[in-house]
Amino acid sequence: MNPIQALWRIKGQMLRMTAPILFRRVGAGTMFIGKTRLPLPFQRVSIGRKCIVNSGVYFHTGRTGRIEVGDQTSFNTGCHIVASEAIEIGERVAIGEYVSIRDQDHNFTPATGVRGQGYRVAPIVIEDNVWIGRGVHIGPGTHIRSGTIVAANAVVRGAHPRNVLLAGLPASPRRTILPTGETIPFVSDAKQDR
Repeated sequence: MNPIQALWRIKGQMLRMTAPILFRRVGAGTMFIGKTRLPLPFQRVSIGRKCIVNSGVYFHTGRTGRIEVGDQTSFNTGCHIVASEAIEIGERVAIGEYVSIRDQDHNFTPATGVRGQGYRVAPIVIEDNVWIGRGVHIGPGTHIRSGTIVAANAVVRGAHPRNVLLAGLPASPRRTILPTGETIPFVSDAKQDR
């Protein structure tokens, strides 16, 4: 391990010692790289073992919200993870730069705009072995199943099948990912039944 990696691990160890004040839990071997944006005290943010949290990653929970991150998950620079209710991120999830994961959206009507209209809140689940590309937005009520790749700049809502490539605005399954890692065109169950 080089001296810089040792420093990142020491930062992780220091943050583990602050639990449950800054984070509810920080697992052994987790590294905080570069400038660390610390959450406000006593938020419910739990990070698993051997995770990597890069510079400028922001975790925030509402009064009763919680964020739970599994082992060996990585957050690249500038990610925002904001939970009013619950965000669960599995193990071995790779999250690209500037990804926004938020379990709430503003309500909006043309007559009144957005201010003071409240929020729509629904929990988010991201299962194990998911790769999320740069600039993705994941909104309330999303369930991304294991083995999925989310293409850069996608806007993801709703539940999606496992082992697919999600892309677009809004994101939808474009390819099926085979056990070998190769991809084939996605065929939905509805199309297969015809």
